[in-house]
Amino acid sequence: MVKVPEYQQSVSTRPIFQEGVTVQASPEAFGAGVGRGMQGLAQGVSNLGGSLAAVKELEDINRAKEADNSYASWARERMYGQNGFMTLEGRNAVDGRSAFENEAEEKRKEFGKGLTPGAAKAYQTASQARTQSMFQQSITHTAQQQKTWFKDASTARIETFANDALVNFGNPTMVNKNVAAGIMELREQGQMAGWDTDTLKQREAEYVSGVHKNITLRMAQDDPIAADKYISDHSNQLSGADRYSLQNSLKTEITQAKSKRAAADFFASTAKSNDPGVNSAVSMISRFEGFATKPYWDVNHFRVGFGSDTITGADGRVVTVKPGMTVSRDDAVRDLNRRVASSQSAIISTVGQDRWNVLSASAKAAVTSVGYNYGTLPSSVANAIKVGGPAEIATAIRELEDHNGGVNAKRRNQEANAVAGFGTPSGGGNDFAASARSAQNHFTDMESYLANIKDPDVQDMTRKRINAMIEAQGKADEAREKAAKADLWKYIDQGQTPDQVPMEVRQAAGMSAVSSAWNYLETSAKGRAVDSNETLLYDMRKYSATNPSEFANVDLNDYRDRLSKEAIKELTEKQSTALTDQRKAREDGLNLTSAFSQAQTQLEAVGVAKTPSKMNDDDRKRVAQFQNALAGEMEAFKRANDNRAPTQVDIQSMVNKLLLPVVIKTPGTFWDSNKDGLLFEAGSRADGTTVDVDVKYSDIPIDLRRGIAIDLERDLGRKPSQEEVTARYEDFVLNR
Repeated sequence: MVKVPEYQQSVSTRPIFQEGVTVQASPEAFGAGVGRGMQGLAQGVSNLGGSLAAVKELEDINRAKEADNSYASWARERMYGQNGFMTLEGRNAVDGRSAFENEAEEKRKEFGKGLTPGAAKAYQTASQARTQSMFQQSITHTAQQQKTWFKDASTARIETFANDALVNFGNPTMVNKNVAAGIMELREQGQMAGWDTDTLKQREAEYVSGVHKNITLRMAQDDPIAADKYISDHSNQLSGADRYSLQNSLKTEITQAKSKRAAADFFASTAKSNDPGVNSAVSMISRFEGFATKPYWDVNHFRVGFGSDTITGADGRVVTVKPGMTVSRDDAVRDLNRRVASSQSAIISTVGQDRWNVLSASAKAAVTSVGYNYGTLPSSVANAIKVGGPAEIATAIRELEDHNGGVNAKRRNQEANAVAGFGTPSGGGNDFAASARSAQNHFTDMESYLANIKDPDVQDMTRKRINAMIEAQGKADEAREKAAKADLWKYIDQGQTPDQVPMEVRQAAGMSAVSSAWNYLETSAKGRAVDSNETLLYDMRKYSATNPSEFANVDLNDYRDRLSKEAIKELTEKQSTALTDQRKAREDGLNLTSAFSQAQTQLEAVGVAKTPSKMNDDDRKRVAQFQNALAGEMEAFKRANDNRAPTQVDIQSMVNKLLLPVVIKTPGTFWDSNKDGLLFEAGSRADGTTVDVDVKYSDIPIDLRRGIAIDLERDLGRKPSQEEVTARYEDFVLNR
């Protein structure tokens, strides 16, 4: 059912109306709390006084710390800063300790000034501890540096003794004295340092070795050979490391010095004997022939080295000498040894081994020299060896002195003297027999001399040095000889004979130049000019074309008896061009060699040129004759065409012309004699002969034959005969 809400009363009585009222009194009611408050106030005042004292003490401590910090900062800088005590070494540290400690004490006091009693007391405690630590470090540092001071002083003294030994390296007594003094100082140092026996022994050995090493290096500055001997004499006093270091660092200098002395001894020994190498055929021939690095013309070939027309390389390959080649002394000696062995084998096969064996060493050398000079041993000498003794052999050789105009008369007589075993002084006093007897006392042959040098490096360097000295002397002699030859020919050109030329000029120019002058005068006396040797002229032209700069240095005076004036003039102009305009010289040379090559195929086709193995001297002369004629045609073309070089077509026409068949007719009393040849050979025909071109119809190239036939048919109005075609071809080729 529904219930009606009723009002509920919730009002409380206020607190004021709830306080209880009592008649009992408490202590607080009589002021107990006030008393306690006054007591707390008194205690607070007492605590305030203690705090102020604590604050004062704290301030003193801080001031003491600040002073100690300043002192510490100074101490660090004074000990470890620039020039600080702890950075001093040796004697400086020992001598500076007292001043440092006094300064530290003064600074300690200085930083403590102005402190309150409490702060001063605290600073005193802290700074004294710091100072004691500093002093302890200074004592330790001073003790260590005192040892260093002693060691430095001792080491310096040892070095002084070593330097005194070095300064007196030339006085063994002073060296030994200073070495001994250094060892005594080293032992004292070892005693102070506490070295054991092994360490001391090692230090002594190092010191002694170092002294002798420095002395060796000093000696090497003046005399490397003496230094090398010093190493050997003091090997037991040098350590293995120092000995190895010296041998390696001085090896080059010692080798150079030994080779220099060996070369000087070699030349001194050859000067004493006055006739180097007479104890062997090789050295005898090398003396007679002389050495030339560049080719020169002799009789029928270019020759080089010791008068040989071949060069033997290190690999044993033999090549023929050509213009422009150069030869080393090693290659020339190798070639000479090969040819001497070959010559002696040929002689033995001719005279027999038994007869060869009875010859003396000097006789074998002389006979080999004769065979080498002639190319084969003359039969008169070979027969003398077979049936006679030294006198008969010597006579046979001496009888050859008039051969070739007596050019080798002196050589033949010296060879004869060597066989006979007695000497006939001539000129410079050469005496083969006497020299042969004294040869055992001197190193007169370079290779046999070098064989006695055991060190391969010294041997090789000595060989190079001797060769260089010989080459330098050869160049100087060559320059003097060239100047003397020029003077000789000046006299000849002025109408004088070689006999009228001053003796010193003749001697300096040499026998070959004098002989050449006589040949020139002999030809001139017959009322004719000198004719050019075709092979020589061809080789000269090729030389100038392929190597103009070297050709410019050729002394053409040497060839005046074998080259015409026109040829000499032409070659002189080529030399001048090579010296003044190398570009033009190379261009001219290329044109000439190209023309020579262009003609080679046709020369082979007509049989003028053959394979190299089948060519003899006559064949080579014929090729040279053609190429010289071609060169002449090219020069004529240039003169006729404002110095313009001929083209390949022009050169082909020249080749065709020069290879035209001709008949050279020589008049006779009853009938003429005819000789077939080619047009280029007509220029060298005898006086009084005539030349007729003898072209056969079949010899005309088919294309030209057809072209000429067409032209003639047009001109003649009929077909031409073979004779008419041939005649027109001859006119065309000969420019008629």
